[in-house]
Amino acid sequence: MSDANIRPINPNDLETTAHVKSVCFNDDNEAGALTWLKGNPRHDLSHVIVAEVGGTLVGTATMYPVKMWLSGVPLTVGAIAGVAVLPEFRKRGIASEMMEFFIRRAAAEGYAMAVLFPYDHYYYQKFGFGTMSDLHAYQVAPSNLIAFEEKSKVREFTQDDLPTMRVMYKGQMTWHNGWFTRSNDWWDRIIQRWTNIVVLDHEGAIEGYMGYDISTNGKGQQVLTVKELFAAEGQAYRGMIGYLASRNDVEVIEYLAPADTPLRHSLHRPLAESALNRGWVFNDLCHVAAGPMARIITLPTALTKRFYARHMLGERIIKLTDPLIPGNEEALIFRLVDGRAETHPAPESRKPQIETDIRTFTQILCGYLTSADAQRLGRLSANEDTCSWLDKAIADSPIYIQPGDWF
Repeated sequence: MSDANIRPINPNDLETTAHVKSVCFNDDNEAGALTWLKGNPRHDLSHVIVAEVGGTLVGTATMYPVKMWLSGVPLTVGAIAGVAVLPEFRKRGIASEMMEFFIRRAAAEGYAMAVLFPYDHYYYQKFGFGTMSDLHAYQVAPSNLIAFEEKSKVREFTQDDLPTMRVMYKGQMTWHNGWFTRSNDWWDRIIQRWTNIVVLDHEGAIEGYMGYDISTNGKGQQVLTVKELFAAEGQAYRGMIGYLASRNDVEVIEYLAPADTPLRHSLHRPLAESALNRGWVFNDLCHVAAGPMARIITLPTALTKRFYARHMLGERIIKLTDPLIPGNEEALIFRLVDGRAETHPAPESRKPQIETDIRTFTQILCGYLTSADAQRLGRLSANEDTCSWLDKAIADSPIYIQPGDWF
């Protein structure tokens, strides 16, 4: 235990908290940090905590509820953001106490999971968090992209397009793992933050959009960075790629994309800008980056609030280790009937068929780690039949949190 007092923020702490955030995140814009605390559509002061040492405010963190879609249904998850401790007070366990405070709160409030974007994946493993997705970082020359003819349907965004964009996004959430439900206020915030926006307009109907910035990199090149790309139909996707291919005013296109993007198939040559050769004919296409992390908070809720592969039947007894949430260590009967799940306490007389830790099972439930691989790595105890059953049940598309929701 540290010598810190962890407590909810109060209005008198706002300016000091904004200062702590700006120092810790190397951001001179304290006014922006204050606005983030006071005017965020997704959270209020009840979601912010601070850490004091000897009456001095030295740390802060935020956790707020969001609806994250997984397998076609929204799960209530706690988004943990802005975990910060002043440099001179680090390595005392203050950040750990704030994290444990939030995990206990999330459990008390019945969240299915918690998610975060870590500064260090290894650090957050000790709190039961595991990487839940990969991102593919592309850097390609515009001339290497296929100039699809649908680029002619792309035009600049106008404010009148926003209602259609909101409806289009909402209609697609069930098909995309990791997307967050967005309020109208959150949409307004996103539109204000993006420097440039274009839409695919097909006979007056908006079928896709893209937000992007343009900057100069260390080589003096003009770089177009895709902030968010959404295409409801193939025509919209081709239009956006064609638009990027037509940008002869920039030298590099950057896109931190979902793992299942078809961008690799939209290139003339599978070659990144400034690609390195990895032996004979093998050149870089993109770089794989570790994405956000997640942690199961309430095991029965996390298991039963999502769908599984249709026609899946059967049951297994699950026994997890979770030092921070003892309730998750109770053995459960996990039963599937036509892709829907139910759980019940397992009698002591029955032996668990799946045994692992909370981090590993979170990664399995998110589809990032297969049960077979977890067993191979010595992180899961289960026979091959059980691993096959669980992997067939969870098979799903990769999780990708849209950049407009990054926190």
